[in-house]
Amino acid sequence: MFNRKLLAAFVTTVICYFIVPFFFNDFTNSYFAIGLGVSIISVPILFTIGILASLLIELRTKHILLAYMKHFGCGLICVCVLLLLTDWDIELFFIYTLIAFVYVTVFFISDKLIKRNQ
Repeated sequence: MFNRKLLAAFVTTVICYFIVPFFFNDFTNSYFAIGLGVSIISVPILFTIGILASLLIELRTKHILLAYMKHFGCGLICVCVLLLLTDWDIELFFIYTLIAFVYVTVFFISDKLIKRNQ
């Protein structure tokens, strides 16, 4: 199960590197820089907190919609902690929440697809 989560996190990292820059205003000039900048913060969080939380959620929750909501709730907690460490800004809250939504959704779908194909 842990190896599946690692593979899902890797797939999420690769896919989201190319998706997330579209959420920023000036992505045409610095597309790869935005992807790298977001990845520097989100990938360590995904590989530590995300994998551990996903393991705990999967052990305790069998209903797929409830499991997804718990994953997204964990993503929102990470967003709030990140905003508490920086200046709390409502615009950043929406951008970070959108990024967390994308990461959680891609991770959840890739994890389920990997689980189904094993």
